[in-house]
Amino acid sequence: MPILRQITTCSEPSTVVIERRSLTSDRPLDYRLELCRRHRWLAENWTGRRTSEGAGGRCGTVTDHRPYARVMESHAALWLRPLTANGPEDHDGDLAAALRAGYELLTADREPTGVAIALDHAARIAEAITAGTLPLAEGQAQVLAALSAAETLDAGARGA
Repeated sequence: MPILRQITTCSEPSTVVIERRSLTSDRPLDYRLELCRRHRWLAENWTGRRTSEGAGGRCGTVTDHRPYARVMESHAALWLRPLTANGPEDHDGDLAAALRAGYELLTADREPTGVAIALDHAARIAEAITAGTLPLAEGQAQVLAALSAAETLDAGARGA
């Protein structure tokens, strides 16, 4: 099931599409990212075929077909670590600990922002999954939704 994320608050139609084809036979795409001319720079860290074919959707829309673990790895590497000045580290695969560390880094010397609050929410959900008080699939969907909200709030704060 694809995961829909929004990495900009821009409502302009996309002019460029980045599609990364999957290497597995069970899904044709890993992801599809749509960006307008003004936000093309956001694609710098995204690999895949760049085209204008099929453009016209909303700028910043990511349709992600990768498994949950791959989405989380990518999210941490391309968004969370740069956002928190290259932290948090992997925490031996403990998602809740990594999200909690991100929250703590963002609130160490200031009041929590919407981004930090959404990270805290994602960390609490990940903790509930680990504790077994939230079903895995439902919890993963909630973590992704919280991180998507955090990413969109961050984009808005940066003017993207």
